[in-house]
Amino acid sequence: MFSINNKLGLKPGQLAGALAIMLAALLWSIDGLFIRPQFYVLPAELVVFLEHLLGFIVLSPFIFIFWPKIKSLSRKSWLALGWISLFGGMIGTIFITKAFFAAMDGNVSFATVVILQKLQPIFALLLARVILKERLDKKFYGWAAVAIVASYFIAFAKTGLDLSSIDWSKSGALFAFIAAFAFGSSTVFGKRVANHLDYKAVAALRFGLTSILVFILVALNGSLMSLDLVSSRQWELLALIVLTSGAGAMFVYYFGLRRVPASAATILELFWPFSALVLDYVFNHNYLNLAQLLALVILLLAFYKISVLGRLKKMSFFSRVIRGQGKGKAIGWPTANLDKVDLDMPHGIYAVKVKLAGRDYLGLLHFGFKDIFKKEVSLEVFIKDFSGDIYGANLEIEVLEKIREVKSFANSDLLVEAIKSDLEVLKRFA
Repeated sequence: MFSINNKLGLKPGQLAGALAIMLAALLWSIDGLFIRPQFYVLPAELVVFLEHLLGFIVLSPFIFIFWPKIKSLSRKSWLALGWISLFGGMIGTIFITKAFFAAMDGNVSFATVVILQKLQPIFALLLARVILKERLDKKFYGWAAVAIVASYFIAFAKTGLDLSSIDWSKSGALFAFIAAFAFGSSTVFGKRVANHLDYKAVAALRFGLTSILVFILVALNGSLMSLDLVSSRQWELLALIVLTSGAGAMFVYYFGLRRVPASAATILELFWPFSALVLDYVFNHNYLNLAQLLALVILLLAFYKISVLGRLKKMSFFSRVIRGQGKGKAIGWPTANLDKVDLDMPHGIYAVKVKLAGRDYLGLLHFGFKDIFKKEVSLEVFIKDFSGDIYGANLEIEVLEKIREVKSFANSDLLVEAIKSDLEVLKRFA
């Protein structure tokens, strides 16, 4: 197992996180193959409304727990929450449900729907380039094109590759593509909100806002009138979705995501299509033909390349030094607190280059929540080989590399040891 960890870039202690991501992926496969098809006789919009309403009821306590921080969210964060509720919550979930319902009609296999939905990272990274201005390796776009072409063969190699013969209004493949785009765009804006609010509160707000949006939809299109058609068995399955593939899987997934690198998480998530393929073959006797299998191999290679090329590239920003609480100075490692905390990058400890008064210094950047309650984000930098009062100074900071995740330490001695270990990484940039 340790050799597998090494291949994925994991440390031995991150095994639990890797297994958690794989468990979440398995829950999503089971949902799509066995649970969601049980609602085939109901409007997809009604199913999505009920699962989000029940999910919000379960998650609503986090609204009260994090209410002080929620009240202080910026307009930009609220717009991002609206986007992930509309696209990730409503549009994405409705269309992935429609895709699975279309699979019930036999125009596409369940496993194919799952595989196509895995185009989500491609859309996420492309939109991150357009919306968040993240820089991507030029090779990324070539591999993204390869993945899209391979996905096309997976979707239509069995039924024929003639686009003119496809009934797009009933195409499970098209619905899966739309869901992938919706979930991918939601990921981009979700990263922004997660930088300023604990993911549990983000999940609660997303489920709540999505419930409102889908309620308006089902009220307008008449789907709400089908509420009396929901059987007692389907109510039980809705509760099961909330506890497993819905809110339950979300918590398991984020537990894992906090413990493994994002690039490794992308590879681990591929357990979703793999498990779907196996389950679909064993229980539904569906299989991929030779052309689809070859396309799947190419798609998996493209996913791997994309996960590597999509890692955070060097970025820079300007920020002003503000007064802090002096906690770093108290333990012998003074840091400069910065006023800019609205950064579109993951929380963590970073190796950085700091430009100050015409000189370049290496340093360590902390970007993340201040304490275990995760109610406030802080941005502070330790500048190596520098001393002096720079309050009010404007710094230009270039992010070189993410070193590790933000951690909480039981005492200052453990924190100092971690800082010393982080400083060893700076030697590579000297």
